Amino acid sequence: MIKDFVRRYPARGVLFDSLGRMRYLSLLKYAALMVGNSSSGLIEAPSFGLPVVNLGDRQRGRLRGRNVIDVPRLNKKSLEQAIDKALSTSFRNSLKRMRNPYGKGNASGKIVDKLKVIRLGEPLIKKRFFEIIR
Repeated sequence: MIKDFVRRYPARGVLFDSLGRMRYLSLLKYAALMVGNSSSGLIEAPSFGLPVVNLGDRQRGRLRGRNVIDVPRLNKKSLEQAIDKALSTSFRNSLKRMRNPYGKGNASGKIVDKLKVIRLGEPLIKKRFFEIIR
């Protein structure tokens, strides 16, 4: 459907197989909004204050920033309302100083620091199973 749309309306859309990391992040910086169900809307988009219209429940249960507008039941009216909200000046202004709930991109350093001090042994490695009796 996307390929068909871009073919029929070339002035309204462009399709890329891949942008690579830097071009993709640059796109997020300059985009007006993101619509879809990608984890990128929850993980990378908050760093740019990018409004995200999250479709469906694929990302259910995942941490999300206030930039995400969930549309759990997809229909034309709810999608239009979510996009209108995402593009509104008040919503965009509310995201100007938002913090990414996933942090600042320094998770690997924190993980390495924790691994340096954690005691690796059988209690950590061995799986335990518990039978639940009802």
